Amino acid sequence: MRRIEIDDEVYAHLENNVKGFEQPNDVLRRLLLDPPPSGAGAVNEAPTAGPRSPGRLRSLLDNGKVAAGDIVRHSQVRKGRTFTAVIEDDGWIKTDKGSYREPSPALGDLVETSIDGWAYWIHEPTKKSLRTLRSEIGGV
Repeated sequence: MRRIEIDDEVYAHLENNVKGFEQPNDVLRRLLLDPPPSGAGAVNEAPTAGPRSPGRLRSLLDNGKVAAGDIVRHSQVRKGRTFTAVIEDDGWIKTDKGSYREPSPALGDLVETSIDGWAYWIHEPTKKSLRTLRSEIGGV
């Protein structure tokens, strides 16, 4: 691993941009490598021009564990809230707030906290978590 030195001002900026339990490297990756937002709260939304890279659910689509148009759901029983999203044909997840390449940012943006989307999105047709479906095809 290579190391770089940053000044206090840059480090303070990283700390101000932390979401959930992110470390400084996570903030840098998100700010530098993720596509820029094009809608309110859609931190992982695809760029508007050109094809986008496959989403993280693509392997589940390719292995027949999910289908494009399938619904995933997360319920917060104590708060009486339920969130839904649709699996898109390229493996992205579409919510009311945008399209996301990965399940955790999609769910986190809805519940407004850091959350493991692989564990907490439930695939409606099978009633299994995305993590369970991923493990069934040998994914980590």
